[in-house]
Amino acid sequence: MGSREMESREFLELLKRDVMGHPSLVHPFLERFSGGDADEEGIRAFAVQYYRHVRVSRLYLAALISNCKDDEPLQLSLATVLLDEYGGLKPEETHPALYRRFMAALGLSEEQWSEPGTLPEIEAYIAVHEAMTGHPDVRLGLGAMGPASEWPVPPIYARLASGLRKAAGLDDRDLEIFISHVTMDVEHARIMMDATEPYVRDEAGQARVREGAMRSLDARGVMLDGLYRAVYREPAPLYSRPAVVS
Repeated sequence: MGSREMESREFLELLKRDVMGHPSLVHPFLERFSGGDADEEGIRAFAVQYYRHVRVSRLYLAALISNCKDDEPLQLSLATVLLDEYGGLKPEETHPALYRRFMAALGLSEEQWSEPGTLPEIEAYIAVHEAMTGHPDVRLGLGAMGPASEWPVPPIYARLASGLRKAAGLDDRDLEIFISHVTMDVEHARIMMDATEPYVRDEAGQARVREGAMRSLDARGVMLDGLYRAVYREPAPLYSRPAVVS
């Protein structure tokens, strides 16, 4: 292993520490929801609003692929992850399809999950990620879709599944969209870190990947503020908030 590659691996380990220590991972919404403290109205509000995030999240990877025109190995890595998001090309196993199975288990009809407007905090999250994954500098999108997505999602989704088991009594089949991420994203993290490594062999690359990761996590904190408000019908309590998303 060359010195630059060694330094890049050390950078990614330090970045992982910062990512996993980000305030959004201990957001009051996750703390409260994971304990099963949500009524039927709140659970339905969560399900409908979080779907607005889930149904478009694959498109960030697609946008990033379209930006890395000269890096075929990176395209391949991103496409490997994207294939899993599309359920191995099985329509009933795509991640949005699994999420709709979860909503059906709650008794939600298509009309019910389609009708309400999207929370502004979720719209902000989507806008931030569309901007970064569509940016000509692919390092921003890599930071958002690699370190900021693949490392934190398993513990976050484990907490969401725990809360939904307790509050709604759902079984593992109904919660497959959450459970699958707990194991799948471990492999996705390995793929994405290998893909990111060549881009963090200098200070400029490290700065841009870190910026993408932190902007993504800051946006996640804002999204969780909105979910707290939707589920509990009150503002999220004060905590160590992320920076304002721009």
